[in-house]
Amino acid sequence: MPGDAAVHTSTDVPTDVPAVVPTDAPTDAPTAAGVVPPGAGRPAAPPARSRGRQTAVDMVRSMVVILAFVGVVLLLAPQPDRVDQPQVSDGEAAVALEGAAALLDATPLLLSPGDGPEPDAEVPAASVVPLGPGWRLDYARTEQTDDVDTWRVGVLSPQQRRVDLEQALDPGEEWLSRSEAGEPGLPEPVEVGGLTWTVQERGDGDVSWTWVDPAGGPGALTTAVSASSDSDDLQAVVDAVSVALAR
Repeated sequence: MPGDAAVHTSTDVPTDVPAVVPTDAPTDAPTAAGVVPPGAGRPAAPPARSRGRQTAVDMVRSMVVILAFVGVVLLLAPQPDRVDQPQVSDGEAAVALEGAAALLDATPLLLSPGDGPEPDAEVPAASVVPLGPGWRLDYARTEQTDDVDTWRVGVLSPQQRRVDLEQALDPGEEWLSRSEAGEPGLPEPVEVGGLTWTVQERGDGDVSWTWVDPAGGPGALTTAVSASSDSDDLQAVVDAVSVALAR
């Protein structure tokens, strides 16, 4: 308008004016409200070695818990009664004895718990060696020991110790001492029931009482009674066998 001072407004901004940045301005770019940057607020992942060690520890702990649970179950589960029946019946032992008598052409002995075999077992009276109650007949069979046909009978004592009876015709030194299994001890003579036995620790580690029929001849059996140690159970069987041999 005439008479008014001209007002000049410029829209140009000088390019050489330095920008002023407040010293307290944040250096990071602002984030939108509610948006968490990746990784913010999370604990750092453990190293791979630490994770592997922790996994192994967890597996061991789990195995311990499982084994403890199984152990408790086994303890609480009802246990079967101890088997007091013989491993071989009187009838089976009688059949085996008959076969041994035919093979050896002699009268072998049969260790018999109690007063003797059951009435239905056909065992010659001369063969019966009663051991009294508490003993169990474990096996009765003919087999080859050191290439010698041998009649073998095994029993278990009331203390669950095994005692074995062996009989053979004219066995050699290897059969007597089991020398192939080790250095046997020297035999010592011992009198039992009027019979002379020799006692030695054989090469297989068993203590053996051996009686050789002095009469010799056909049907003369060599008898050995052995056990893993020279116990009262072994002596009881030797005493009973001595009575049977002296009949």
